[in-house]
Order: sequence, then structure tokens, then C-alpha cells
Amino acid sequence: MEETFSEILENGLKRCLPLLSSILLLLVIYIPVHLPLSRFLRPDVGMICVYFWALYRQDLFGSVSVFILGLIADSLSAVPLGLNIFAFMFVYVFGSTFSSYVNMKPFAVSWLGFALISFLAFAVKWLLASFFYSQFLVFGSILIAYLATVCLYPLIASLNILIQNKCLANEEIIYEQG
Repeated sequence: MEETFSEILENGLKRCLPLLSSILLLLVIYIPVHLPLSRFLRPDVGMICVYFWALYRQDLFGSVSVFILGLIADSLSAVPLGLNIFAFMFVYVFGSTFSSYVNMKPFAVSWLGFALISFLAFAVKWLLASFFYSQFLVFGSILIAYLATVCLYPLIASLNILIQNKCLANEEIIYEQG
């Protein structure tokens, strides 16, 4: 049975949906907001999306998607080109490696795994940026961004679970567990 053009288009869109939704979330977080601490409270939504999709849908979110998302994040932020790409690849490798341990476990296990892996990724980003600028950068701002990212993880993961279950569900459905 041959697929029609609309079926091919729909399947292609479904395959791109994790990347497109991640890009959209990344763009939303970079909307200028004039609040007192908005410069320091910019969570790394891209890192959350990379970790989530690396755990649950590596078939739809591979290293090319990670590279594209990292390139967009580098373009939007004030970091040296390649820093987010490297950090996202770091998170992707660790997330995909430990996905078999995290799947079918309570949500808190996924969150704890993200907290650990993202701490390492933020530390690596801080070291590489410090090396690039030839001086140690203030670690406090990195720590605030890390804490904001970890605290935002449940919300972004819930959005990604909704996308997975409503738009991408075939044989694998992710249930949010207590």
C-alpha cells in the first residue's frame, strides 16, 4: 500500500516534532522580559529538552537534532559559538546512555538524573567559557541558572510528555509517574 502525499507529510512532521517543539520552547525562553532578575534567571530549556528526548525518543531526536538545537541556542545567547552544542551533546550522550536505567522508573528518578547530568554540563560550560575568556567567570550566575533549570524541569518535561502522548504516541506512551 502506497502512502499519499498527506500521509508522508504528516509522518515527516511527526518525526520533526520533538526538534520543532524544542526550538519553540527555546525561542520562548529568550523573549525579552524586563524583570529585576531576568538576566540571571534564564533556565536552559534546550538542555531539558535534549535530556528528555534522549531518554524517551532517541529514534526521533538524534545527534543532528541536538546539534541544530545547540546551534540555535548559541546564536541566541551570548556564549561562544559551540559551547551549547558541546553541552547539549554531553547531556545527550549521558541521557541516552542511562535511558534504560531511567525508563519505567518514577518521575523523581528522571529528575534526579537530570539534576546530576545538568550540573556536570553547567560546570563544563563554565570551565570552557572561563577558558575562552582567559579568566574565571562568576560561578554564582551559573549556579542560579542551574537551579532555575532544575526547578523548571518538571514543567518542560510535562509539556514534552503531552506532546509525546498526544502527537507521537504509537506503541510507546510515557506516563507521568508520581
